[in-house]
Amino acid sequence: MAKDKNGNDEKVNFHEGHRERVRKRLLADPDMKTFSPHEILEYLLFYGVQRKDTNELAHKLIRSFGSLSAVFDADINDLIAYPELPERAAFLIKSILPITDAYLKDSKKETALIDTYSDVINYYNNSSISMNPKEEQVSSIFLDINGRVRNFAQISKGGGTSTSIDIPKLYRLSSACKASKVIIFHNHPGDNMYPSFNDLVTTNVIIITLASLDITLTDHIIRGNSGKYFSFYNNRILDDLIEVCAPFINAEQYKYGRRPLVNDDLSNNVILGEVETAKLKEEIQGMYNNEKYKSFMNDAMEKLKMERKKN
Repeated sequence: MAKDKNGNDEKVNFHEGHRERVRKRLLADPDMKTFSPHEILEYLLFYGVQRKDTNELAHKLIRSFGSLSAVFDADINDLIAYPELPERAAFLIKSILPITDAYLKDSKKETALIDTYSDVINYYNNSSISMNPKEEQVSSIFLDINGRVRNFAQISKGGGTSTSIDIPKLYRLSSACKASKVIIFHNHPGDNMYPSFNDLVTTNVIIITLASLDITLTDHIIRGNSGKYFSFYNNRILDDLIEVCAPFINAEQYKYGRRPLVNDDLSNNVILGEVETAKLKEEIQGMYNNEKYKSFMNDAMEKLKMERKKN
């Protein structure tokens, strides 16, 4: 038997370091497939019971209520009244089912199929992200190869006239959800949906950022306050922007990998006339001679480079 510093026999604490061992076990088995019901409850109780062996308490709870699921289904007052179970642990146990329910509802949203422009608008309207009509904000729908939603997030928001996209955040989210395609959606306060110079340059940066992850940009959509919207793809400028990005990406392969949305909303999808389209295409072609564009791109590429190193 081990001796303490005074030379007396020292009792061995077999529970010392137990919680850390269980956490390491969870790292090796994140789905808890090798955990028994009482071990699952024991692990949960780590975060509701301090400085106490929760293994025995987990066994007692399951014996008293009948099963692991019965513990989670138990009335909150019965849990609070249970001997040895702290009140905060009772509330922790009772929160598991509503948290799981919220997760399942949210995960079903993320499997929605986005195939048309109506799908995009409906998805955005029913999302938890509300559009402030007085400021620009940029959101992104991340899709798998079949057009099903993997994630949806606000990328950035700004003032009343413009916003700069958070490239590192776009990179991280795209990589994390293993997206194959992305739809960028942002608003213009008022009803002028004509893309600004900043919109064009930002789209280029998005194209290059996504291409570095083998992800394609399906479309960039600008929406006005009236509900009408401008599609870069349907106005035939997305391919022009991809061509401008050719020094950084394989433009032909990039265009080949896209799956366009079905234009089922002709009344709201704003299409420019020939003169306006020609002017926009000319502006895109002249980007490389614009010092503001060069500065913007250099800054964006540095941010992208740093983010790729970190990841």
